[in-house]
Amino acid sequence: MTTELLENEATSAPLADELTAEVVAEYLHDNPDFFHYRRELLDRLALTHHEQGAVSLVQVQMGRQRQRIEELEEEITQLMSLAANNDRTFNDFMELQETVLKCTSVMGVIGAVEAKARDLGLRSYVRLIEHEKEHVSISKEVWARFSTNHLNGKESYLGRLRKVDRESLFKDQRAPEMGSYVILPLIKQGESLGILAFSSEDGGHFQPSMDTLFLHHLSLVVSHLIYTLSWQDNEQCLKCSTAN
Repeated sequence: MTTELLENEATSAPLADELTAEVVAEYLHDNPDFFHYRRELLDRLALTHHEQGAVSLVQVQMGRQRQRIEELEEEITQLMSLAANNDRTFNDFMELQETVLKCTSVMGVIGAVEAKARDLGLRSYVRLIEHEKEHVSISKEVWARFSTNHLNGKESYLGRLRKVDRESLFKDQRAPEMGSYVILPLIKQGESLGILAFSSEDGGHFQPSMDTLFLHHLSLVVSHLIYTLSWQDNEQCLKCSTAN
């Protein structure tokens, strides 16, 4: 009987300690100001730090606060940089939209987009499904395969491209092999017209985390113009024909 009692006490001791720890933790969680009037306890509490050894709870809290402040400062810096970049992007694409809206032909629109891309150090591609002009045409099969594999309901694709995708979409030997791309579908009244794409020699220029709001709006404008304008007019808009 004595042996069984000792065994029971031995097995119940860790459980009691665990329950006590849980109760203490729950109490401190519900009473975060517990140490406010018990400052002397803070100096007695110590936590093991992998670099500094045993440190007080106050030191740990101060360290976490400093780390959080540094993180917030870094986030603010990133947000300011993003805002500046967005402002430049907004101005660039608002200027481009104003330009293409003055064009009287699809060829003029494509020329204006290409000129702006060059100004930004990029290359642009407008590809239209089963178009009679071979240099801007892609097949329905190519578009359907790319859309299924890379878009799948998304408004755009950003990142690197495999060789097979580059060759099937662009048929352009100058499309950067190690660069990055953004590809947006051109759609009007539910009909797929083709794609609007930009590429950069920089493999990290276009990344999946980027905001494509301005580009998406540009693709809507280009889609409308492709749907409504003829391929070429006798009178090209002066802005498009003289764009650099």
